[in-house]
Parts: sequence; structure tokens; C-alpha cells
Amino acid sequence: MTKDGAWVLASASPRRNEILRGLGLHFDIDPCRGPEPPRKPRETPARYVTRLARAKAGGVVARHPDSRVVAADTAVVVDDVIMGKPADRAEAEAMMRKLGGRWHEVLTGLCVTDVVARRTASCCTCSRVHFLRLSAAEISWYLDTGEYRDKAGGYGIQGFASLFIDRIEGCYFNVVGFPVSSFARLCRRLGIPLAGCPRS
Repeated sequence: MTKDGAWVLASASPRRNEILRGLGLHFDIDPCRGPEPPRKPRETPARYVTRLARAKAGGVVARHPDSRVVAADTAVVVDDVIMGKPADRAEAEAMMRKLGGRWHEVLTGLCVTDVVARRTASCCTCSRVHFLRLSAAEISWYLDTGEYRDKAGGYGIQGFASLFIDRIEGCYFNVVGFPVSSFARLCRRLGIPLAGCPRS
């Protein structure tokens, strides 16, 4: 718990949980349970994930009047098309076939709200990821691991899918789902100290 209030993570993601705990932050978990609004016509993926992150934070602030809320939304984007979490193995297979042998973007909208101060800051972080060409056997093996479940784009860079990734441009933690350096910048913008975070 911070001196001025507790942190609340508005996400059930175990990856975000692990990253924040690695920063030494103590926080409660209270995911926003409302349905995600659809992407608006002509809305860019970056604006969309940022809007979702702000909506997720806004969905829980009323329950935590003395806290600081952090929310995020991550999307895998290919040719301006957002690849969400696959509904089943067949959809995950189609995603892996599309990702193989090319670059794609991973976008994370991030929002930090200081509820007491009534201040909010948000941003979008972009990383580029390159997959090796994938054979049908490799895709089948990966799907057998089950790692694709509940992951944007159907893969997790921190797991078995790391075998398929040969290049990254940008923040690794962003690809996992929580861009640490962007989080630090938003906190500095709001005047929230984070012990141990690098200073610019």
C-alpha cells in the first residue's frame, strides 16, 4: 500500500499481476466486468485500446475512493485489424498462420487514475514483433500446449511462443501486456512516486 492510498489493478491478467508484483507494488485486484465497447468507425487501434483502458479504470474507481487505479488493454494488430483472444483452437490456428513469417504490432492502452486527486493519465505503447515462418507441424504443436487460450493474438511471448519470435522492436513488457516504462512515465506525470523506477 502506498502512503496516500492503495493501488488497484483493474485486470484479472496474471501477467500484469506478476509484473506489478515484480515492481514491489502491493495492490488489490478488481477487474472491470462490463462488456468491452466495440471499435468505432475509423477509430485507430491505438485510440481504441487507450479508450478501453480508460473505460476499464473508470469502471472501478467508484468502488475505490482512496486508491490509485491502473488499467490496461492489449491488442495484436495485423494490417490494421485487431486480433483479440481466440474463441477456440480453429481461430487460434488461423491467427498463427497469419502471424508466421511477418511483423505485427502489439498495442497496449494504459490508464492510471489517482482517485483522490481526481487526475487521470493515459497513453498507448506500440511494440513490433517478428515471427519466423511456421510449419503446420509447429503450429499444431503450439496449439497442443494450450498456451493460446486467453491471450491476444493467440500467443504468449513469455512462454512457448518465444521459440517462434526472432526480433522485437520496442518494449518487451508491452508484448507481455504491461509496458513498465510507460507506467512509470504516467505516474511521474501525475506526481505519483514509484520507488525503484528509473528516472529520466
